Amino acid sequence: MYKLIALDVDGTLLNPQGRITPRVKEAVRAATQKGCIVTLATGRRLRPARQIAQEVGIEVPLILYSGNLIYDTAQEKPLLHRTLDPAFVKTALEFLTEMRVGTALLQSPLHGERIFIGPGEDTDPYLQAYAARPDRADLIVRCTPGQLLEVPDPLVVCGVGPGQLEETLFTHLKKWDHLDSNLYSYSLRTSPLADLYGFDFLPPDHNKGYALTWLANHYGLELAETLAIGDNRNDLDMLQTAGLGVAMENAADIVKARADVITASNAEDGVAAALERYVL
Repeated sequence: MYKLIALDVDGTLLNPQGRITPRVKEAVRAATQKGCIVTLATGRRLRPARQIAQEVGIEVPLILYSGNLIYDTAQEKPLLHRTLDPAFVKTALEFLTEMRVGTALLQSPLHGERIFIGPGEDTDPYLQAYAARPDRADLIVRCTPGQLLEVPDPLVVCGVGPGQLEETLFTHLKKWDHLDSNLYSYSLRTSPLADLYGFDFLPPDHNKGYALTWLANHYGLELAETLAIGDNRNDLDMLQTAGLGVAMENAADIVKARADVITASNAEDGVAAALERYVL
């Protein structure tokens, strides 16, 4: 029996319209009632993730910032808190600057969950749209390049731009031998710019798989007793770490290739289908 279930949010728990369907809500609640520990494992910040957790009745610690933070919302305290090394932040920001991509640093909730953005907002419509989004506008702090390097407790280095940048960034990142980083891209669907994307940079050992292992140990569980569901590249380590790694049908090809099984898409209640088959 799977006792710890980790659910990605975007492209997994949420349908293409960004909502949680009644069937998915019921499956999550049924798994919880059966005694399973059901949590979120997302690249999102605490504030938006908390709202989603409340919607589906999740009250256990959440895996956030692609695994850099495990936060207990009941006790309002972090259980795992992995900030980025200053040298990594400096090199990642240098890479984004060379690529002429708008930059942002996501700071730990322990410092107010602020989002520090670099210069260029006046001339970069993508950085402008990113900063103006209603769910984060009150958290934005505008900085010079030097000030970005002084931000305490950063959890994610983020680039902001059009989705078409993804392949270019991947290609150039491979050539930067002095920047050992994973790159995760995702659509920011609520923006007035339809093609606004975020590009998160994290060290390879900062991932959801590490966080899942930590949380399983916290509960005294074996990894064989864990199940994880996801769709994007930042879910790969988690799916390969879990006792059962489930990819969504809408997942990236590399994710489906490395998962143990594939469930239906997020347009077809894939999370509910997986829970109904393997847990309930």
